[in-house]
Amino acid sequence: MTETERTLLPRDVRPKKYRLTLSPDLSQYVFTGHEEIHIEILEPTSRIVLHAAELRVESAEVRKNGAVMEAARILLDEKKETVQLEFPRIVPLGPAELRLTFSGKLNDQMRGFYRSLYAVQEETRAMAVTQFEATDARRAFPCWDEPAIKATFEVTLEIPPDRLAISNMPPLESATHAGKKIVRFAETPIMSTYLLAFIVGEFDFVEGKTKEGIQVRVYTPVKKKEQGLFALDVAIRTLSFFQDYFEVPYPLPKMDLIAIPDFAAGAMENWGAVTYRETAILVDPEQSSQATRQRVAVVIAHELAHQWFGNLVTMEWWTHLWLNEGFASWIEYLAVDHLFPEWDIWTQFVYSDFSRALGQDSLENTHPIEVEVKDPNEIGEIFDAISYSKGASIIRMLEAFLGAEPFRRGLSRYLKRHQYGNATTEDLWHALAEASGKPVKEMMDTWTKQSGYPLLSLEEEGRSFSLRQSRFFLAGRTREEEERDLAQWSVPVGVLAPRQPEPSFFIFRERKAPIDLPGNGKGWIKLNPKQTGFYRVNYPLKFWGSFGKVIQSKAVFAPDRLGLENDAFALARAGFLPASQALTLASTYSDESDYTVWADLATNLSELTMILPEEPVYRSFRLFACSLYRPTARRLSWEAQPGEGHLAILLRSLLLAELGGYGDEATIAEARRRFARFLKNPRDLRPDLRFPVYRLEVENGDEESYEAVLDIFRKSDLHEEKMRALRALGFSQQPKLLQRTLELSLSPEVRPQDTPLAIGSVAWNRRGREPAWKFLQSHWEEFNRRYGRGGFLLARLISSTTSDFISEEKAAEVEEFFRAHPAPAAERTIRQSIERIHSNAAWLKRDLKSIEEWLADNAGSRT
Repeated sequence: MTETERTLLPRDVRPKKYRLTLSPDLSQYVFTGHEEIHIEILEPTSRIVLHAAELRVESAEVRKNGAVMEAARILLDEKKETVQLEFPRIVPLGPAELRLTFSGKLNDQMRGFYRSLYAVQEETRAMAVTQFEATDARRAFPCWDEPAIKATFEVTLEIPPDRLAISNMPPLESATHAGKKIVRFAETPIMSTYLLAFIVGEFDFVEGKTKEGIQVRVYTPVKKKEQGLFALDVAIRTLSFFQDYFEVPYPLPKMDLIAIPDFAAGAMENWGAVTYRETAILVDPEQSSQATRQRVAVVIAHELAHQWFGNLVTMEWWTHLWLNEGFASWIEYLAVDHLFPEWDIWTQFVYSDFSRALGQDSLENTHPIEVEVKDPNEIGEIFDAISYSKGASIIRMLEAFLGAEPFRRGLSRYLKRHQYGNATTEDLWHALAEASGKPVKEMMDTWTKQSGYPLLSLEEEGRSFSLRQSRFFLAGRTREEEERDLAQWSVPVGVLAPRQPEPSFFIFRERKAPIDLPGNGKGWIKLNPKQTGFYRVNYPLKFWGSFGKVIQSKAVFAPDRLGLENDAFALARAGFLPASQALTLASTYSDESDYTVWADLATNLSELTMILPEEPVYRSFRLFACSLYRPTARRLSWEAQPGEGHLAILLRSLLLAELGGYGDEATIAEARRRFARFLKNPRDLRPDLRFPVYRLEVENGDEESYEAVLDIFRKSDLHEEKMRALRALGFSQQPKLLQRTLELSLSPEVRPQDTPLAIGSVAWNRRGREPAWKFLQSHWEEFNRRYGRGGFLLARLISSTTSDFISEEKAAEVEEFFRAHPAPAAERTIRQSIERIHSNAAWLKRDLKSIEEWLADNAGSRT
C-alpha cells in the first residue's frame, strides 16, 4: 500500500519537539493544557493540520523569527479526529514554534487521558492515566499521532500536592506554586506519540538496579509494596537479559512498571513507564497462584522486549503492527525460559500461542499478518491472535530454520541499523538474510502476505508416499475446492521416526510431490517435530491408529504429543478425520504427565462438549472424560508433595477443575469440604486450588454457596482473588443466579475492564449461553458506549457470547442483530463468530451419530 492510500496528515509540517504542560482536575474529571511544539515547515503553508479528538482547542499561534501570528480559524473535524489551524498569512520554510492551549475530559473509557477509580478506606479517589496506543494520544493533546512522525517530548504536570507524577523520563525538578505541585520531566529520546505516558496518583514503590546501573521501580497501590517484589526481580533480570541478547544498551536512565486499577489491555509498553493491569504485575506472597506468577513474568518480558522492538525501532505504519507484537510475543518466552527454565515455557507456547493462532487462522474471516490498514479506525481489529500469536509462531519457525545464533545476530543488526527510526517487515528480513546467508524474504513472504496456513497431507500411493499442501479451513474443503485455491507456502518440514536420533528437514514448496520416509513408512512417522512449523498434518488412517502406542510410551516429546491430538481434533472438525478417531487418540492420554499437553487436550474436549446435546450423549461424554482425567488427578492428589515443581501445581489445578466439572462425585465432595474449611480459616486453602474449589462449590451448591463466593469477591482487596471468585460465579446451574452474575457485571462493583470476563464465564456455561447472549443484546448501548471505540474488549465480549452456538438459526439471529446494531471496531469478530456457528452446526450434523456410537462402546467400559 502506498502512503497516498492511507489516511495520513499532510506532510508539509513536521514536529521536532513537544514541550507539553497538563493540569488534570481529579475531582471534576477534566484537564487543561498548553504546548509549545518546535516544528519544521517543509512547504510554505497558511494552514497546519494535526490530530485532536474530544479536545477543545482554545487558541493557536505560530512564532517565527520573532513574529507572532495567531490562527484566524480553528476547525475541529470530529470524524477525521483532526484540528485545522488557518493563519492569515503564509508561514515560510524553516523552523518555527506552534503554541496551543486546550482542554479535555478525563474519560471513563480507558483510552487517551482517562480516570481510574480506587478506594482508600471508604473514600473513592481518582488517578489520571494515559493509554495512547494505537491512536489516542490525540485525546490528550493536539499532535501528529502517527508512528512514523517521531519527536522528543518534555512533559510538565501540574498536580495536587499529595499526588505522585510519573512519566517516561525521570523528574528534573518539582516545586509548589498556587497550591499545585509542578513536576517537570527530562526530555525523552525521539519517539512516537503512542509511547508517551503520564500518570498522576497515589502509589508505593519498590526499587532496585540492573547490573548495568538502570534504576527499576515497581509502583503498587499504597500499602501493597510487597506485592511488587516478584515483578521487580523479574524486570531487573529481564532488562539485563535483553541488553545482552540484542547487544544494544537500554537507552533510558530508568524503567518504571506501574499497576493501574482500570486498564483495558494487559499492559502497555510506554517507553520507560510501562503500565499494567493489577493482575498482570502484582504478586501477593501468600495469596497469589503459580499461574499468576507465570503470567506476570510473561507480561513483563513482553513489555520490556518492546523497549527495543517497537520503541527503539518502531513499525513504519500499522500494517507492520505484527513486527511489534508478534516479535514481543515470541521473545517473551525466550526471556522467561532464561529466568525460569523449570517452567518448560516453550512447550506452553505451543498451547498458548501456536494452537490459538492455528484456530483463528483457519477461518475464512482471518487476515494476513501484514494486513492493509488505510484508516486508523481499522487498527483495533488487528490487535488479535494473528498479529500476536501467529506472528510469534512464524518467528519461532524462522528461528528454528535459520538457527538460534544467526537469528540473534540478524536481530541485533536490524536494531542497530534502524534505532530511533521506523522500519518495515522487509527491513527485518533483509537483516536476517545478511546474518544467515539464507533467502529469508522469499520464504517468509508466503507466510506474512497471505491469510491462512497449509494442511500437509501425507498420502500413501502403492508402496510410496507423497506430500500435498492445501490451505486448511475450519469448515473443511472438498478436493475440487482445494485445487481451485492457489494459496501456497514455502514450508520447512521436519520428519521424526523411531530410532532416528535427529529429525530431518527440507523446504516443501510444491503443491504435491513424492516424499522419502525413513524405513519407507514402516512404523510410525511424525511430521513437524516439536510443532515448530506453522501448519497442520494429516496422515493415512493406519498412521493415526499407530499413534496411540507412541503417546502411551512417550516416544515423542510433549510438544509432539500435544500436536498430534490438536491436529486430530481440528481435522475431525473440518471433516478430514472421523471424530471417533480423534476420541480414540484422546483416550490414550490417560497416563499423560505433562501439564501443557493436558491443557491443550482439555480445551479441545471442552470445545467438543459445547456442541453436544444434553442427553444422552453429553452424559456419556462426561463419563468418558472422568475416566480420562481420573488416573493422573488421583496420582497428583489434592495435597502438594515436598519439592513439587511449578508444572505439577498447574496440572493439579487444571485436572481437579476439569474432573469436578465433568461430575466426578469424589472430586466435588472434596472440593466442597475444603470450601467449608476455607470459610473458617482462609489460610487452609492454597491459592492454586481456590478457583477450582470456588467453581465446584458454586456449580454444585445452592444460593447459599453462591452468596459465599460472592462475599469473597466483595471483601477481597486483591484483584487476583476477586477475579477467581467472579469467574466462579458464572458456573452456577441455576438460571436466576446466572442472571445475577450478568447483572453484577454491569454494576459499580465490577470494573469495566472485568465485565467481559464475568459475562464470558456465564456464556461458557452450557446453561448460560443463551442468557449471556440475551444480556448482550438488551444492554448493547452500554457495551457499545464503553468499548465500541476501543475495539478488542468489545470483540472479546461478542466472541464469548456468540461463537459457541450450534444452529443455522442462531447464526442468522446473530447476523441480523449486528446488521441492525453495527460495531465497526468488531466487524471481523462478528463475521468470525457467525462462521464458527456454521462450523459448529455442520460438525454436529456430520459427526453426532458416530460420537454417540463411540461413546456407547467406550464410555461405560472405561468408567
